[in-house]
Amino acid sequence: MKDITYFDNASTSYPKFERFYTETMALYENCGVNFSRNDSDKSKDGKSIKENLIKNIKYIFATKNEVILNSSATFSLNEIILGLDYTNIKTVYISPFEHNSVYRVLKKVVKEKNIDLKILKFSGFNLDFENMKLQFMSKKPDLIVCTHASNVFGNILPIENIFREGKKYSAITVLDSTQTAGVLDFLEISKISDFIVFAGHKNLYGPSGIGGYIYNKNISLKPMLYGGTGINSEDEDMPEELPERFEAGSPNVLGIIGLKISTDELLRIGIEDIKIRKQENITALYDLLEEYSYDLKILSDRENNVGVISIEANDYTPQELESIFNDEGIVTRRGLHCAPLAHKHMETEKSGTLRLSVGYFNDEEDLNKLREVLESIF
Repeated sequence: MKDITYFDNASTSYPKFERFYTETMALYENCGVNFSRNDSDKSKDGKSIKENLIKNIKYIFATKNEVILNSSATFSLNEIILGLDYTNIKTVYISPFEHNSVYRVLKKVVKEKNIDLKILKFSGFNLDFENMKLQFMSKKPDLIVCTHASNVFGNILPIENIFREGKKYSAITVLDSTQTAGVLDFLEISKISDFIVFAGHKNLYGPSGIGGYIYNKNISLKPMLYGGTGINSEDEDMPEELPERFEAGSPNVLGIIGLKISTDELLRIGIEDIKIRKQENITALYDLLEEYSYDLKILSDRENNVGVISIEANDYTPQELESIFNDEGIVTRRGLHCAPLAHKHMETEKSGTLRLSVGYFNDEEDLNKLREVLESIF
């Protein structure tokens, strides 16, 4: 019997792989030193772990570009958006599904610099491609920042179409893959993405406190943090060498170990098998919720979904529904999910939604528990 029934994987995945729990602290005990500051055997072991993590991440994203590690996807998006040179960036495009880690940062840039922020036209979850082409012809895209999948509704966006069209105008492209890294194939998308942001604690099944981004080093970028790097200490400026330029301060050794172990296991199982399991879980969850369609409104699509379903109830607010589920040991999330732009687009901004999101580890026991509580409510 599980202690909780967990449907909040879009916030952070839970549980993690068993190896993550059993091996992370053991490795940390053996080599948990600052491997960028001395040349001891323990440091060499720690450095090797980081190097293998980088190899895993490059494989997951099908890229040869530089991997920058830091504390989170939010930090990454701030560093990228605030660190770009806006001399030739006048028009920025986003989707209507952006998280506040994109939207708030860009609104700050709008206030401080002379740029025009435009939102691509979608009808529901469908991109108006012809309208986008007209938008780009009217005001060429200099920068496109786009989520790969909505953290509210789960819809996977047509990134290849958006970025390929943007590249016709030499746009800088930034992909927020926090909901899709470890689930979807990046082979083609990586070729047309200048930056790909990832979070360690979601579908990579690592710990909180570590994330990063894939970086096309041909794009000029200023670091957001300044400080010690372990190299070129005599210089007043941050080094040009990568990744040290963007990794000031002591590294999160525990996070690096945990993410390395989790990505080892992810790749051992296979991303395609992870995707299949998640698709089975989202289909089963959707089927279950449809049985209560008289009392519930399902706001997400069944198809082209990364594993997130938002719902509304006829007789309960999202807050009330979450409270009922919590009392029964079912973890969900209610509200705006840090993405008010998405709610405005889908006209759910007044009360938000109740969100249920599945992961690799959801199973029939979880669905049966959810069914039991739905039966008691409706």
